[in-house]
Amino acid sequence: MQAQEYITTRLNELAQHKAQFERAFYFLEDDELFFIPEGEHWSAIECIEHINNVNEVYLPQLTKVCQLPEAKETNTLNMGWFTKKAREWMHPITKAKRLKIPSPKKLQPRRLNNPDLRIAPQKVMENFIADLTQIEKLVRIIPNSQDLCNAMVTSALPPFKVKSITALEIIIPHIARHLTQADRILNGGKLAKDNAPTNPDLIYPTREAEKK
Repeated sequence: MQAQEYITTRLNELAQHKAQFERAFYFLEDDELFFIPEGEHWSAIECIEHINNVNEVYLPQLTKVCQLPEAKETNTLNMGWFTKKAREWMHPITKAKRLKIPSPKKLQPRRLNNPDLRIAPQKVMENFIADLTQIEKLVRIIPNSQDLCNAMVTSALPPFKVKSITALEIIIPHIARHLTQADRILNGGKLAKDNAPTNPDLIYPTREAEKK
């Protein structure tokens, strides 16, 4: 694959992710962002928090990779079997594709470790947009050099390491995976609200609150 072809394709993916996020999350109230429909374990905003947590593992390392001295520029991008497979593993789960990859505990929503913790949705969303911008910069740089592509970074499952290009092939479809999850959760919340017999303007609780 030509490096420029890869860059263009991945930038288009990121633009689609940003548009999907803006379409789904802008103008939502906190009760919608925090609601956990029956059968789900996370709220929609916690899906974004998880994306941010994973990005925090990779982005600082990939930024340092871009600063490696004497990296030679190349036009052709060579991706191995594992890199291609990693991308396939991270794609959104569908009825035809049910591979679930458990998230390390430290990368899950922090509420699961501290039930009293309440995150700030606006900050989570701002961090998400900032990370998208940073990933765009990395995509414009790393694929242009096989030296940069082959630089090793610690994965989200330390001490296991992956190539920088593999890391990009993990985090970009990983965003799509959990945006799809967030869409499903938001749709479930809308159904629950539409079917609620009580005042529709009332803030409805999360599943955890219902159990109290």
